[in-house]
This record gives sequence, structure tokens and C-alpha cells, in this order.
Amino acid sequence: MNTLDFYDVNYDELLLDKKEIYLLMGYDDYAVDSRVTELVDQVLNEVTGLVTPRCGYVLRQGEVEGKECLRIGDVRFNPGRIITFAMKDASFYAFFTATIGNQYDEYCKILKKNDNILLVFIADIIGSILAEATVSWLMNKLAEITEAEGLKISNNYSPGYCDWALVEQKKLFELFPENITGVHLTDSCLMLPIKSVSGIVAIGPEVKKRAYSCNICKMITCVRNRKMRNI
Repeated sequence: MNTLDFYDVNYDELLLDKKEIYLLMGYDDYAVDSRVTELVDQVLNEVTGLVTPRCGYVLRQGEVEGKECLRIGDVRFNPGRIITFAMKDASFYAFFTATIGNQYDEYCKILKKNDNILLVFIADIIGSILAEATVSWLMNKLAEITEAEGLKISNNYSPGYCDWALVEQKKLFELFPENITGVHLTDSCLMLPIKSVSGIVAIGPEVKKRAYSCNICKMITCVRNRKMRNI
């Protein structure tokens, strides 16, 4: 597989389940108000031409050191025991970024100026789900590529998950060629565009996918964690 690759993804290729939107809004077994479904449909219709999904990865060799450290060349990451355990037995590590683009940020800013709190809330949730859907697209692509070479991939993990400090985002971005997917990191480790995701995936013949441990992760802004907390 290539050591560096990036993709422009068609919006129609993103798998979006409306049930995820309502789940993150706090609806579980409760009936969704018709006004809410109308607003969700409104946002989805308005952003169709604004979402520009883009994702990419850079492949690096490395090794697990001890129970909490991952070394990539001269760079040492400390993602904690849970993620480090998931990274073991790998031959390579893919560091990735994924985004739905700047136009979505501008759309959300307009909603905020109009003081429509509910629309802002809905747009924020939809943006997060679309960003995760872009990551899922990339993971499926990586799985397809690695499977052809007799390799497997792990789940993907990001700084901020489990015990992986968000500040290590800076180390991660140092591994990327400049502007690989148009995602930039601020001094406070905020990614721009806002609806962007970065992380790591282990790749190798012995790598295993393990269930996400949302019950012990403290990242309340994570889409997966927010789902678990609403179940």
C-alpha cells in the first residue's frame, strides 16, 4: 500500500443514519417531534452542497514500548494502556485526518448569527456524524487495501480518546505533510475546519479489532461516547 494517500469523497458515499442524529439529540425510545424531523431534514438539505469530505493518511513504521508508549521513529506517543494495547502486533501505523470542509463551518456561523439555537444544535450533531462518516469511509478503504495484501486493521483512535492526552495532537500533525487534507491545528490543539477528525490505526497480519471501551472513556465530546451515554 502507498505510504501516503488522500481522497476526495463524494457526499453520497457517506453513510448517514438519521437514527444516530436523534439518538445524539437525546431521543431514544421517545417519539421524535415532527417539528424536529422537519428541522433535521432542512439542515440535511441545506448542507448537501456544502459538505466536501476529504481524508488521507500517512503510513509509518513503529513499535509499542511498554504498556503505554508507542514509538514512531524519534517520536514517542503516550496514548495510555487501552490504545497502546490495541496498537500491538502491528507492522505499520496509519496516521490520518478527515474533514467535511470549511463551508460547513461557515454554515454553522450563519445559524449562530440568526440565533436559532435548535438549528445550531442540530447542525453541530449532523456535522459530527458526517465527520465520523468520513472516517468510516477511510477505514473501509484502508481495510480494502490492507486485505488485498493479507493485512488487517485495528479500530481507529484519536487524541482525547481514553487516556490519550489531546496535546499529543501536535506530535501527530508533525507526521503529516503540510495541508494533506486542508486540516490545520491551532496552538490550543483545535482542528480547523471544526468538523475534522485525526487519529491512528494499527496495520498488520496479527492486528485485531477490539470493541471500543466507551464505558471507561472520559471524552464526552466523542460521537461514540455521546451515543453510549444516551443509551
